Amino acid sequence: MRKALVVAGLMMVLSFASAKTYFGVFTGYPEALGLQATMDSGMRFSVGMPYNWGFGIAGSADMILGSGPIDMEGLDLSYYYGAGVSAAMYFPTEFMVNGHGLAGVEWAIPETNFGVFGEAQLGVRYKTWSTPIGPFFGGRFGVNFR
Repeated sequence: MRKALVVAGLMMVLSFASAKTYFGVFTGYPEALGLQATMDSGMRFSVGMPYNWGFGIAGSADMILGSGPIDMEGLDLSYYYGAGVSAAMYFPTEFMVNGHGLAGVEWAIPETNFGVFGEAQLGVRYKTWSTPIGPFFGGRFGVNFR
C-alpha cells in the first residue's frame, strides 16, 4: 500500500509539469522524505512520507511569494520566501494540519542543473493527539533539479 501511495504522489507531482516546472527531493518535517514540484507561477506542491516513517502520507501546497539573489562573490546563492499549508495523516487515527510562513536559501551548483536548498517554516498547527493547537516548526533540506 505504501508503494501505491508513493507512486500516486509521484504521478500527482509529475502531472503538474510544464516547461518551466522544476522538481526536487527533500527531507524535513512534516515530510521525512518527499518529492516537490515548483511551477513558474511560484506554486509548489509536495508529497512524501510522514516524519515518523510510519504508515501514512504527508503533503503541502506553498506559494513562493518572492525571491532574489544574495550577493556573495563566487557563490550563486538566492533567497526565497512564501506561505503555505501542510497536512499529515498517520494511519489509522492521527492527523495534523498547519498554516505556515517559509524562508529559504538555495545554492545553484556551478555548471550543473542542481541546486541545494535549506528552508525554515514557522506557523500554527492543529493535531489530533496531545496538545491540539500550538506552534508549528518545520523545514526542509534537499536538492532541486532544474
